[in-house]
Amino acid sequence: MKKNIALAVFLLGLGGLVFGQAGISLGLGFQYGRAWVTGRNQVVRDITEPGVLFTLRFVPQSLGGFARVGLLFPSEVTEGDLTLNYDEYDYIMFINGGLGLSFQTALGSRFSFILDAGLGINDLLHGGSFKDTIDGTWKVKLENLGTEYSGGHKYENIEMDEVYNDLSLGLLGNAAVRFYFTQNVFMELGVAASFDFLRFKFYRFSADLKSGDANWPANAKDTFPADKLDDPDNPTKVILESDKKFTVFQQFTLIPSITVGFRF
Repeated sequence: MKKNIALAVFLLGLGGLVFGQAGISLGLGFQYGRAWVTGRNQVVRDITEPGVLFTLRFVPQSLGGFARVGLLFPSEVTEGDLTLNYDEYDYIMFINGGLGLSFQTALGSRFSFILDAGLGINDLLHGGSFKDTIDGTWKVKLENLGTEYSGGHKYENIEMDEVYNDLSLGLLGNAAVRFYFTQNVFMELGVAASFDFLRFKFYRFSADLKSGDANWPANAKDTFPADKLDDPDNPTKVILESDKKFTVFQQFTLIPSITVGFRF
């Protein structure tokens, strides 16, 4: 009991020490911008998205650090001739974040200028599911003997899952002007831009063995190759398609934002 009380007092003291330092600010706001990928001198992906933005800065004097996370909800994404519509998927999200150094200087009594620079992360995710029938039956006929052998199973009302994750890493910069309503409450107008050059893509199309009208965990081992099962001994999914790829590419983002926050 005494150890718990001592730990609580220590954490409260640490929190008070951190938040008691001048220069810590939290912001929550709205952002609307664009992300696009170039290849062979043409745009091969275009995302225009609204969303929310959370920022944290610790600038005791004029130089400190920042962290930001944005969650965006594009209504559609174009990939060359392909258009991904929100209505066709369970979710489409574009997450952008950053971490690095932050510079801040006063512009009079109520205004200040902020410049952030550091690493940027962008992640496009989308996925969906639908019901379908998978016919896993087979038949072998010996023509000369007139004999047939058959086996396998037919699975109905099976849930098919599609998952896509496109993660990229690069450099991010953000310029903003902050206006103080009071000594602690502020509004911030900013424009963030990033250039990504490393990319990791992951795609998986699978069938859920726990759904449907057949007992897949018992039958799947007799119907599907072991390399298509997530666990050959006790399968829960059949992996119909999968792909992982690490590449170098070019993605640009330009995202204006408006944020309301509080400075401690």
